[in-house]
Amino acid sequence: MGKAVVLLADNDLARAYHALAIAISAKAMGYDVTLFLTGLGVYIASKRPKTRLIGVPSIARWYVNWKLKKIGAKSVDELAQEALRAGIQIYVDEPVAKMLGVDVLDGVKYGGTMTFVALSREADLVLTF
Repeated sequence: MGKAVVLLADNDLARAYHALAIAISAKAMGYDVTLFLTGLGVYIASKRPKTRLIGVPSIARWYVNWKLKKIGAKSVDELAQEALRAGIQIYVDEPVAKMLGVDVLDGVKYGGTMTFVALSREADLVLTF
């Protein structure tokens, strides 16, 4: 089909969930998908992922995760693993990952802004979250 690049620049639970779900769906539709994580979004590809809900206390984040589990929806951690298994290329912004001390999942690649620009230039579809 075509190439899709998904940029995630935050670790907000809702944004991360939608970015991963859309990336996985695009892959299932035949797109060659790359997920590029920058800013706090690099935490999504961490061996110890951290998410948050912007402007909401941590108890609310726990509640949302609990509700997702209750309805049978996958967690952001599970979606990140599923994306890798599906063959989605995941890049983290190397300077940001190093600055935050993020230990990335196996299979995740390092890149930088030039990587993102090059991938985007070749893509038919670029989505940002």
